[in-house]
Amino acid sequence: MSRATRRIVVAHLTDRGMSPADIAAELGVSRDTVRRDLTETPPPAPAPEPEPAAPVAAGLLLPEGTQLRQDLNVLTAAFRARPEDVARFAIHQAAQGVRHHWQARAAARARQREQAQTS
Repeated sequence: MSRATRRIVVAHLTDRGMSPADIAAELGVSRDTVRRDLTETPPPAPAPEPEPAAPVAAGLLLPEGTQLRQDLNVLTAAFRARPEDVARFAIHQAAQGVRHHWQARAAARARQREQAQTS
């Protein structure tokens, strides 16, 4: 256990009412170590987590990237629309293409099955 972690645990156990001797026995350290941990300044608070990137579209978070931003700017200018609307349109178009591809594959498999059954 690191020193910083031990200091946090010692402070927590002290707050819960444990004596330094009990804490020392629990952690397998000397009472002097526990006393020293209690008298030293508390460890620094953990750094706050960074704020998430601003959403590109309402309800949709995308990783920030130069190319993504440039592409979104081009589409926004071309369609004269809000970034949210452009992102929605682009996602819809991409999904529509995938749907057509899946439908074509399913139809081809059905034709192959029909041909296999008639042969």
